[in-house]
Amino acid sequence: MELISKKEVLKETGISYGQLYRWKRLGLIPEAWFIRRSTFTGQETFFPKEKILRRIEEILKLKEEHSLEELVRLLSPEVAPEEVIHEDPVSLPAIGREGRELLWKEGGYTFAELVALAAGAAALRNKTKLHQARLLVELTRRLEKPIRSPSGHTLLLAEKTLAGEGFSAHICFAVAGKEPLEVDPESRVLVRLDLERLVEQVKQELGT
Repeated sequence: MELISKKEVLKETGISYGQLYRWKRLGLIPEAWFIRRSTFTGQETFFPKEKILRRIEEILKLKEEHSLEELVRLLSPEVAPEEVIHEDPVSLPAIGREGRELLWKEGGYTFAELVALAAGAAALRNKTKLHQARLLVELTRRLEKPIRSPSGHTLLLAEKTLAGEGFSAHICFAVAGKEPLEVDPESRVLVRLDLERLVEQVKQELGT
């Protein structure tokens, strides 16, 4: 994960120190993104570069149309909507037509189920097979706590070949956890997804 210093963030985005920490207090920028590291000048704060720059860009783009409180509901992955029931998951771009074959009921999908479908659809877009994508969907559906607090969580789909005398078996498996999340060196990672980004994407597409 590439990091960027606080000083570089302020310089690159043009925001002030006060704005950055106000957004932190509101939950627009997760606490987990503030990473303290020792440098030759002492302790400094760093951020995941891609995430912080994307988040600040989104805040600056949307704050003219929404209050900061509305932006917290819209952007913060730590604030998952409680009672979302969505009847047409494939209408969300994160799921789309790729996710149609992953549906298991006619309608009435909860927020966690929509995130699970988005994970499966992302896997299909990465050229996995349908049964492999379904493994990721089934795993993600059970991740109630991580979906409510997704910072640093990763979803991973991998495959492995087991061989012995006279037999060979090919298995696929899905795992979830906080970074650094790794599998054994004999396994091949098919898809690695940032759960925080999936939650954020589904929230924005729902407009909640």
